[in-house]
Amino acid sequence: MKIGIVLSKCHWHGSSRYVLEASQYFTKKGHEVHIFANKFDILDNEKIIFHKVPTFSSNYYINEGTISLLETILLKFHSFDVTLAQPTRYFSPDVAEVQFVFKRWMDYKKSLGMKIEFFDKILSFFESLNIKKAKKVIAISNSVKEDIIKYYKIPEEKIHVIYSGVNLEEFNLDNRKFRDEIREKHGISPGDILLILVGNPYGRKGLEFVLRALSKIKQKNVKLLVSGKDEPGEFQSLINELGLTGRVVFRVGLYTDINKYFSAADIFVLPSLYETFGLVVIEAMGSGLPVIVSNGEFIGASELIEDGKDGLLLKDPKNFEDIAEKLKFLIENENVRKQMGKEANNKARKYTWGRTADEMLEVLEEAAKM
Repeated sequence: MKIGIVLSKCHWHGSSRYVLEASQYFTKKGHEVHIFANKFDILDNEKIIFHKVPTFSSNYYINEGTISLLETILLKFHSFDVTLAQPTRYFSPDVAEVQFVFKRWMDYKKSLGMKIEFFDKILSFFESLNIKKAKKVIAISNSVKEDIIKYYKIPEEKIHVIYSGVNLEEFNLDNRKFRDEIREKHGISPGDILLILVGNPYGRKGLEFVLRALSKIKQKNVKLLVSGKDEPGEFQSLINELGLTGRVVFRVGLYTDINKYFSAADIFVLPSLYETFGLVVIEAMGSGLPVIVSNGEFIGASELIEDGKDGLLLKDPKNFEDIAEKLKFLIENENVRKQMGKEANNKARKYTWGRTADEMLEVLEEAAKM
């Protein structure tokens, strides 16, 4: 098949990784893949054909609208068997790949008292229009599928749930050779129990609740490493207020080498308030870490977790007392912690990008025939 794929930015982090990983497998199966995007990371795959789409504004919303319009026009000059795009990135893709439901996001913003922007409504409108016009819809979790049905009244049989995969060459137990290097770099002793939280924005990822939970754990050798793009900002005041100075380390910047940072940790924790999947969860599991995360209502990746076997689920991510109890359980029971990490690794190894790509190809082939 000749497959046309539309992205806004072609990066190895964030939502585009789902499509990029799968695209490489498509080419291995002999399919011709074209990717249209505004920005590109360097990809070691000469078989993928890239098309750079220009932009004319620094304004996010104008930029997104311009890209969507130009990409839609550019693809008309090619004859593709099937097109794939997120429904806000392209007008009328054959297959809409949904990682984020704007209508749900608007409800979330209302619950926090945040202002609903005009462009939130515009993106929600186009998302609804394009999902309804698509021949097939791919949702990255059951929670996303349920949101699509709830907000856009899409027939269930039109939606296919295909989970993100994990790159096992990048996230695996062999990375433990980097453990001492990373710990020494950030002043973490070999005997410290290290928790890790990865992602932005810190507010949505539940950093406040992890900090409050950590303050309930009196062992000074239990520390937290936060990896994200932002500086600690307002959270530094909370750290000081809770008496956690010296127990929290921020690693600021893009998530490069995050596999090495997982190797330095003992427990992954992410009480996120809204996460349609949460790729870092399955990457942490692939790295052999027991995970403490919000349940499926909040984090899609938690649908893969067997509570008590390969991870621990939080019914309410804001309940820092519950987070503290679960942390104490794993801290005080080393054998359980290590066994849960092994089970997490076993679970992650079932969800490869090859599996994701094969399932996506089935949907693309069905859509091409419609």
